[in-house]
Parts: sequence; C-alpha cells; structure tokens
Amino acid sequence: MKPLVLLLLILFSGCGMNQYVSKGTHDGVEVAYRWNHPPGKPSELLLSLKNTTGLDKTVSLAIDLYYQGRTVETLEADTCMRAGQTMMGKLNGIYFMPERLTTEQIKDGSAQVEITRTVIVNEPCP
Repeated sequence: MKPLVLLLLILFSGCGMNQYVSKGTHDGVEVAYRWNHPPGKPSELLLSLKNTTGLDKTVSLAIDLYYQGRTVETLEADTCMRAGQTMMGKLNGIYFMPERLTTEQIKDGSAQVEITRTVIVNEPCP
C-alpha cells in the first residue's frame, strides 16, 4: 500500500499544470498563484494565501499582469485571514478572470504576474 501512495504522490507532484508559483512571504502571509484554463471559458488566476502566524491578518494585495513587458491589467484583493488559515483559488473566492489577456497569451508564456503592493496588518477578523 505504501509504495502505491508514494508513486501517486510522485506522479501528482510532478504535474506542472497544478503547481502554485510562490511569490514569497510577506509579513507572515505566503503568497502564490497558478493559472487555470477551463475548456471553453476564460483563464483564471487562482491565488493561494497562507497565514503562517498565530495572529489574524488583514491582507490587501495589488497584482499586475504584464504582457510583453507592459502592464495590461491590475487586480486587487482584500481579505481578512484568521491565524493559520489558508485560502486557495475558487474555494475561498481568491481568484480573478483577466479581461485583457487571452488564454493563448497566457499559455504562450508572454504573460507575467507580479505582486506590486502588499499591505498586511495585524488585526482581528470580524
């Protein structure tokens, strides 16, 4: 049984399509993203936020999408995270559907994602 589980973990960990790209840790909050390309629908930028501290945090992010070196869109996210909480993609509503980038532009590798503003404040969640 253990070899089967190990084999499955190795196979799924090697799938690059579902891997989040780390954008670092900011004031105790790990930030990462990945692209999702549902068939017949626009691409989605899924965020993963993880509060690694024992304190509640108010998180405000600005995310710039670049295409061929130019900013084409700015996305913003504001949320409150409880101590130790993880928020991922559509499950928690932390995702965006870009309006100016096509799936082809994203898939060809010319689109870039940058976290351009992070404001994280220690304060209790309501």
